[in-house]
Amino acid sequence: MNQREYTLSLCVSPYLFVGTKPIAVIFGDERVDVKSWRGVYAAVMKCCNDTPEHHEMLMYLRNKTAGKVRVVLSDRPDGMTRPYKIDTDLYGEIHYGSETLMHIMCQRILKPARFDYSDIRIALKRK
Repeated sequence: MNQREYTLSLCVSPYLFVGTKPIAVIFGDERVDVKSWRGVYAAVMKCCNDTPEHHEMLMYLRNKTAGKVRVVLSDRPDGMTRPYKIDTDLYGEIHYGSETLMHIMCQRILKPARFDYSDIRIALKRK
């Protein structure tokens, strides 16, 4: 970490991410550079999906996890405004702002999948 950035845990209130610019996702000692909140979503969901136990849970949650208007985790991109392909037959809706996207990812997907994200930090650009 350098002086041009600071980190916040993924466990903080998603409201704290509003108006910030992510530059990396930090998984313990591993750092994955990102350019957007969608990149944060992609990196975290990849980490979750790479574990067979969590992959199975994500597959189970498909078409059962919905937002106010549309499904946020599905087996196909149909009906999603901006689908992101996580894996074969596994898509996530990413057409949200930072606060909503992080809330949906953590509360509606990762928690039900029993994925521990307490050690994940987001590196943010200082203003």
